[in-house]
Amino acid sequence: MELSAVCELGKKRLEDIINKNGGDVLELFVENPNDNGIYNTVLEITLNKDFDYIGINIAEFRKDFILKYLYKKGATNGADYTPTARLTAPEKTFNKKILKCLEDTIKEYKEHKEIDIIKRLLDTLKDNQEKIINDIKGSIDSKNKYILTVKYDEKYIGEFEIFKDKVKKQAIKSYYLIDKKESKGKNKRCSICKEEKEEVFGNANIFKFYTVDKRGYVAGGFKKLDSWRNFPVCEDCAINLELGKKYLDENLKFKFQGRDFYLIPKLLYKKNLDKVLKTLTKLDDRNIDDRYENAEDVIIKRLSKVEDYATFDMFFFEVNNSALNIKLNVQEILPSRFRKIYENMTKINSIFSSSEISENIKVNFSFLNTLFPRKTYNRYFLETIDIILSDKEIDYKFIISHICNHIIEKFNQDEGKYFYYETIKSYGFLMYLRLLGVLFKEKRQVKVMEKMEWNIANYNSKEELFENLFNENMDFFTTPDKKAVFLLGFLAQKLLNLQYAKEKRKPFINRLKGLRLSKKDIKRLLPEIQNKFIEYDAEYYRDIQALASKYLLEAGEKWTISELDIPFYFSLGMNLERHIILTDKEEDEDD
Repeated sequence: MELSAVCELGKKRLEDIINKNGGDVLELFVENPNDNGIYNTVLEITLNKDFDYIGINIAEFRKDFILKYLYKKGATNGADYTPTARLTAPEKTFNKKILKCLEDTIKEYKEHKEIDIIKRLLDTLKDNQEKIINDIKGSIDSKNKYILTVKYDEKYIGEFEIFKDKVKKQAIKSYYLIDKKESKGKNKRCSICKEEKEEVFGNANIFKFYTVDKRGYVAGGFKKLDSWRNFPVCEDCAINLELGKKYLDENLKFKFQGRDFYLIPKLLYKKNLDKVLKTLTKLDDRNIDDRYENAEDVIIKRLSKVEDYATFDMFFFEVNNSALNIKLNVQEILPSRFRKIYENMTKINSIFSSSEISENIKVNFSFLNTLFPRKTYNRYFLETIDIILSDKEIDYKFIISHICNHIIEKFNQDEGKYFYYETIKSYGFLMYLRLLGVLFKEKRQVKVMEKMEWNIANYNSKEELFENLFNENMDFFTTPDKKAVFLLGFLAQKLLNLQYAKEKRKPFINRLKGLRLSKKDIKRLLPEIQNKFIEYDAEYYRDIQALASKYLLEAGEKWTISELDIPFYFSLGMNLERHIILTDKEEDEDD
């Protein structure tokens, strides 16, 4: 991740905050206690102006009250920065978050003008400790999540100067305190803005890429307090980084087939940042209409319309115990690349929609998620996304092996219920990769197919029809062995159709060995299929059988197709069978 780009987002947010609040930068450091949308109720421990405990007031969470709640999370097992906390167990939260915070504040700010008020608040809460905890228990149920805070004389925590000061100071301290000791460098260069500053900090790790708790992360003799040498950050950049991360979390954090990523714009001219950010607003699942299946389709389409004065980083990550694990960082993707990705996907889907048989099949990145599930093949999914976004080259053997395994699984599952659907999707995705130029990259560019139907009425012979089909298919049928395997798949499906029409069963399917076919099996299948058509007195396809024989003879022993490819080409023949119209009265009656 290029942190300078995140800092630019932070600077933009800082300008907006200063303009809105008249210079008050408190909003920089305050967190939303309901950022995940599940803490929707606030329990207010209420005291009157005479410091008498009144009771628990139950209120609905208000986003416009974030500065009043003044929530800032502290250490996991310690107090938060202010007496506003997310409620877990009533007794634990009240003692360790509310009372402990007030005690810590009194110790740290003995000379503050509001310290007497805080002391009296603490006394009242301790005197009524048992009653308050019981009142909290009586105000909650197990189905909901709550925020617990203190309210004195109608004033919220965020209306006390002492807590405002504490949040600001403690936030800055967190950038350099490690084990309560300072990690600072004097008159050193900031690693982000590249300027020499009076102080640089050693713990401004806003994104939690690493930890100074482990030896291997720290230079200079493995001393934690020397961590500023590894990643020196000045105060301005630390603040901008934190603001930039907040902007990413709130506006530019998306999902790509269930995987979290940040979309980070990088501008050639900073003056265009507002325009780009406006283009990227409201890109989430709530804005998907019927034309799109997935959020990433909308995102890619929107990005394709941006001019090439900007590039984008797509930063894929997972959060584990507050640590941010980098899964993939694709840098400097041009809008023109997004344009190509979107337009070619649209072309493939328009081909499928040209036929009533395949019009409901859509090629998009959900197929890649099917091929490489997150639990088992997430690395392959991300590597393929990187190849597509970065215009690299995908290894044919790698992709075809996974596609064939997927097709074989669908052939043998639920009596082949999804065999057609998944074969055609696989075919479409390979065509998509070919159009993008990431498959067979060394070969010439090809024209996209125009249709998903081949009717004998438009050709002089069946041989001409099939040759046209092969020529249209974007370099997938460049050799006679591939054509032969396709035709045998086509003939096998015709035979299965015939058997089902006559017997209501498909006994020949057992001869296909669950689609785990070798070259030897392919050569065996041709005479077997020929004999079966003779047995059924249905010799409609002698010319196609002859064409398959011709291709097998031309291939001889020098096959270019490997046993990795055979299931794909055979399945394609079986499933494109319904897209090939060979008008024959007797065949129509039997098929």
